Amino acid sequence: MAKKKNKTIIIIGSNSFSAGSLIELLLKKNYKVIGLSRSKLNKKSFLRFNSKNKNFKFFKYDVNRHHNRIMRLIETKKPSFIFNYACQSMVDESWDYPMDWFYTNSLNITKLYNSISKVKFKTKLIHISTPEVYGTTKSGKITEKTPNNPNSPYAVSRVTPELFLKILHNRNKINYCSIRASNVYGECQRIYRIIPRTIYSILKRKTIKLEGLGRPQRNFIHIDDVSKGSYSIMKNGKSGEIYHICGSKFISIKNLVKMICKKMNYNFEKLVTYSTAKPKRDHSYILSNKKIKKDFLWRDKISTDEGITRCINWVENNLSLFSKQDQSYQHKK
Repeated sequence: MAKKKNKTIIIIGSNSFSAGSLIELLLKKNYKVIGLSRSKLNKKSFLRFNSKNKNFKFFKYDVNRHHNRIMRLIETKKPSFIFNYACQSMVDESWDYPMDWFYTNSLNITKLYNSISKVKFKTKLIHISTPEVYGTTKSGKITEKTPNNPNSPYAVSRVTPELFLKILHNRNKINYCSIRASNVYGECQRIYRIIPRTIYSILKRKTIKLEGLGRPQRNFIHIDDVSKGSYSIMKNGKSGEIYHICGSKFISIKNLVKMICKKMNYNFEKLVTYSTAKPKRDHSYILSNKKIKKDFLWRDKISTDEGITRCINWVENNLSLFSKQDQSYQHKK
């Protein structure tokens, strides 16, 4: 009789917005999911999945403090797949506390990957990377073969573990894929991100400031489309490969905010103020999605109009809760 395949998946950084959508998808497909995060399990309003599902377990483990516990869990459960979403993730704040970003993203994530490469069972690691490693692009679309050109401490810190994975793979020590998804959004995203922050500010009659006059271009994609692509990469992605997950349409931050204002019947000029200071973020990174479309017949199916409508409904339904919370990013070491 053939040995039954282990359907256990470990998600490191399971409290992240992106991980929540993937966990919801995996539970629907009857996988056993073990979530690890440095914070307590998200409150219900920020949780995409049913945390009481019999196939989900959660451990409050921090990659900076609980390396041995994480590895003991991995070696005990012997998951078929490991996703890593854990990282210090904010670009602007990385300029204020660069060493914190390097400590987590460069040192301890790399240390974790080194230990995973030594386990005695077969597992596939899915490393969640970022387009920020490319820096601003001058012309044309970025492919997965475009060289890295990071422009922030955050981006530099994210390059190190990927380079380490590459050399581990070249020595046949690890089976992994990297995913770089462009600007994700959707229900349950933290309120300081541009789409939920715009919706919240309209509902509360507050203003928002657009850096760089709102000119930076972005390619927004609903997180559920990203999760479907991530699942395909998990199942069939070629070891050592990088995959972009992104849509095909690009929009300036200013025009995105205008779109939301129009949908909510609100005066754009009342909502925004402008900053002429040079943004700390890249102006744009225009990703190509040809590879994932060709290899997995993947397509982004949730239109911006539908996705933003879903976000509006989610913010409206949780408005009283958000009003009691800090609306800005809170840095944790």
